Amino acid sequence: MLTLSSSSSGAGDFTSSWTWGTGIALVTLLVTTWLVINHRRRDQTVRWHQPDYDTARDALLVLNRLSLTTAVEGTTPELRELVDVVSRLRIAEQRSPKLPFGLILAELEGYRAHVLPQNHADKLAADESLLDDHLTLARVQGIRLEAARTAITHVQRKIENRTRS
Repeated sequence: MLTLSSSSSGAGDFTSSWTWGTGIALVTLLVTTWLVINHRRRDQTVRWHQPDYDTARDALLVLNRLSLTTAVEGTTPELRELVDVVSRLRIAEQRSPKLPFGLILAELEGYRAHVLPQNHADKLAADESLLDDHLTLARVQGIRLEAARTAITHVQRKIENRTRS
């Protein structure tokens, strides 16, 4: 009987050490698997939102150039670029409906609605009472540009927050 109990205590030591090693290996495997899955998910999210982020960045660049002068229909070359950016923003809105691209689009459409007509200088020379109307259009352009910039920054931050986690 003495021999049996000594062999069982030896077996208990082996089982005990084998369990600790197995437990540590299992925990390591679980943590590694979780990290791999988490990083893959984040990489997929980054790849998904990268075109949206780039479109917002391009819109911001166009808006920065537009902010240097008052936009005049037919003579301001950035207005043609703005049409391209608006169509790309519409695509981004469809790709990611939970991001507030609609707010950017609304501000840009409002900006495009307040562009000065091409012959505004001739009309102003003929009738100086139109000066207030033209100044109001220019002010609204500035307000819309700043609101669009703020909306773009907001969207970019939301994308950054989604890709960080």
